[in-house]
Amino acid sequence: MKGRDSLKNAREKQSDNARVEVVNKLATKGHLTARERINRLLDSDGRVEYGSIAAKTPDGEWISETGGVDFIGSIAGQTVIASSTDYTDHGGGYGAGRLGRLYQLALTNRWPVILFVDGGGSRARHPRTGLGHIETSGTFGKFNALDGVMELSGWVPTIAIVSGPSFAGHASIAGFSDFLISTPGSSIGMGGPPMVEAALGQRLTPNQLAGSEMHEKTGGIDLLVPNEEAAIYEAKRYLSYYIHKNNSNEPQVLNVEEGASIRSIIDGIIDADSLFQLRENFAPSVITALARIGGRSIGLLANDPEIDQGAIDSRGASKIARFIELCNCYEYPIVSLVNSVGCSNLWIDKNQNVTSEVGISRWHARPIMAHQRRTVPLLAVQTGKSFGLTESVMIGSSNENIPAIKLAWPNIEVGRHDGFSAVIDHDAFDDVIQPEETRNYLLSLLSHFPLPPPRVKKKHRIDSW
Repeated sequence: MKGRDSLKNAREKQSDNARVEVVNKLATKGHLTARERINRLLDSDGRVEYGSIAAKTPDGEWISETGGVDFIGSIAGQTVIASSTDYTDHGGGYGAGRLGRLYQLALTNRWPVILFVDGGGSRARHPRTGLGHIETSGTFGKFNALDGVMELSGWVPTIAIVSGPSFAGHASIAGFSDFLISTPGSSIGMGGPPMVEAALGQRLTPNQLAGSEMHEKTGGIDLLVPNEEAAIYEAKRYLSYYIHKNNSNEPQVLNVEEGASIRSIIDGIIDADSLFQLRENFAPSVITALARIGGRSIGLLANDPEIDQGAIDSRGASKIARFIELCNCYEYPIVSLVNSVGCSNLWIDKNQNVTSEVGISRWHARPIMAHQRRTVPLLAVQTGKSFGLTESVMIGSSNENIPAIKLAWPNIEVGRHDGFSAVIDHDAFDDVIQPEETRNYLLSLLSHFPLPPPRVKKKHRIDSW
């Protein structure tokens, strides 16, 4: 069988219909095949597959790629790169081996990238090694499967989905991405169970070693969702803030009340059902989220005074810094809701006992430095306390990249001496308003900031953690 018939046969072997046993096994575990993932992710029309054919035998038979799939397609009309490993094929490859090529197209055309990256890293022995095939899947261009993600950081959104074991190179791709979604029972780590067993003589499951549940608490992932279907839904939702930065105005009927919970305050300010929270269970005294006001995509930064009085510890400082970088790169104006007693440090002793102390550390410099290079407008509202270094961390220093507006509510605390320095808390405001006026103030001011024109170079990379 040569030529056309051979090519037809190779492509038919890639179909899920040609491997019913594998498909059924995945389904019983609640997983999707690589092609099912892509089918659910991309719009139904306009898909272009890369790398379906991997090699040719000495006899002239075409050989299909089985380690994963790579596509150019669209989501809600926005062109994207989409790739998935196929973990059932010897732990999976890096998509279909065309990621380096596709990264170059993403860089040139500013196409977002979505990657399913469960896998065990580079395979020690490729499944086709020693078979005498003539490989057609060699890389060309300046990127390989790993370094392209780093180059794209801050230029186009890069989204990674981990719904199984992800180690070594696959974990690196996940960690380099802007936005990382995972599912319960999954794992993300550099050295897998065989390496740990060889070094320490201890046998662990992938999830015991580097479970996503642990990463959710330590800030290693942005979102933990129940299953792959939910991960795909949330990936599309995250991308919608980038694709549609200025939608039509959505109705909002809630009133903001002073003394209400921060969640109620947020609901009364943003458009209905537009909150998309990031790293919710990491440093929970700080809220970071994407949202919309009047249809405009924004970054929302807030203290939660119900958790440690809104204190910003070293974890919260890192969370804020990376979020500022994300918003700055993708041109999301920031709304900062300030209500914190100041900064604190966490100390963990050898028995894992956690102690919190008032004070600052080097970590608290990170968000201040991020503010220094921020160019997107920031709209600040002080809803309660702003003690110590709170203002510098939440809205920037008083002499560089100052907020576009700084509002206050009537019952805020002002004029308090900071016991850790010779200063009085910052009390300069552009106006004092009633809480129920907040949304209209922000909505009106945002309307005066047009969407920025397309940039020809990126501002900076986004921190990988």
